[in-house]
Amino acid sequence: MPRSTTPLPLKGVKVIELCHLIAGPYCCQMLADEGAQVIKVEPPGGELTRHRKPSRKSAGGEVTAYYASLNRDKESVVLDLKHPEGAGVFEKLLASADVFVTNMRAAALGRLGFHPKALHERFPRLIVACISGFGLEDAGEHADRAGLAMVAEAMAGATGLTRDHSGNAVWCGFALGDIMAAVSAHAGILLALRNQESLGQGKLLDVGLVECMLPMVSVAMGRVQVDEEAKSDFAGSNNFHGVPYGAFPASDGAVNIGCNRDDFWGRLCVAMGRPELGTDPRFATYVDRIKHQRVVHEIVEAFTRAHTRAEITAKLVDADVPTAGVLSMEEVVTDDYLRGRGALREVDDGFGGTFTLPANAAWPEHDGHRPRVPRLGEQRDAVLQRELRMTAADVARLERSGAFGAATAPVQATAIPGK
Repeated sequence: MPRSTTPLPLKGVKVIELCHLIAGPYCCQMLADEGAQVIKVEPPGGELTRHRKPSRKSAGGEVTAYYASLNRDKESVVLDLKHPEGAGVFEKLLASADVFVTNMRAAALGRLGFHPKALHERFPRLIVACISGFGLEDAGEHADRAGLAMVAEAMAGATGLTRDHSGNAVWCGFALGDIMAAVSAHAGILLALRNQESLGQGKLLDVGLVECMLPMVSVAMGRVQVDEEAKSDFAGSNNFHGVPYGAFPASDGAVNIGCNRDDFWGRLCVAMGRPELGTDPRFATYVDRIKHQRVVHEIVEAFTRAHTRAEITAKLVDADVPTAGVLSMEEVVTDDYLRGRGALREVDDGFGGTFTLPANAAWPEHDGHRPRVPRLGEQRDAVLQRELRMTAADVARLERSGAFGAATAPVQATAIPGK
């Protein structure tokens, strides 16, 4: 695992997070990994993912896998933003912050008095990163419409490119759109921090999930503008990459095989024990294989079904054909290659257990400490005393006033605005 004595690059940067689910929390987790102080403001009862099963229970409490995977090394503060004093505390936290990140709907934030545009005007030095389904500006009929990653993936055309071998569109199975938005917002924040440091200027970052997905389909987008056949050759799987290309069944699971060059196809034929197919005029070139991809897939599947993932991988790696067994999540967690690369980190779940989770690929170096998932409201007193110079009596008064809400208040999905 990469370890360095060099200070983390965002040390001294203060971030206020008002987020739920994936895009905003993952963006802020990256910032925390890179040394930023991230104060996560949660509603009474906690943000939505604290209540999304499955969870791990212990004598000290309960933590969900969903929350733990997106919120390490943050400080949790519970505030009721519908309460005047709770909103007042939040305002003061923003006044001393460098960055504010939210993926709540702008209209709902506006009703609370914290619309991103208003905050940008109120705090000219503050970097306001607003992640939403369709964006703040120029969204037309989609303005303030509920958005999810899979909606953005569909509207960007990505779902139409993720197809089975029969050509049917298949959702990728994970929140690709959220992660792309998180990474885009993270990059925007880093760029805005440069201007903030040199010019003292803030920035309103308007990050929409749909446009963040477009780089994933840039090759396909360009292709349909120059190739008439590309508009109608969706009969099979991802043929704009190559044929064969995609997942194929093995005797113990599945493997990915990619032949995006004709020489790879020739090598695959040798590895399959069918070298004559490499020069067969039906399959010799990429264009030929597109026209006969159903037959190509049948040939490849006949080979893969007869072997295990390990056997296929060994044969194809030896032949220098791009391939990998499709790993289960249990296998990913224990994979020696990933552990050797420092791509996995052990994270304290806050209750005495640990999770093995992805390291920050953008900045895998760290100071050696074990990151920790905050318990709900765990750092409230410390944050208010440190950041706002409140005394214990001040905090106690706010608690009596209801600024923090009821400690046991359940989270209502309808009360938490979506993206």
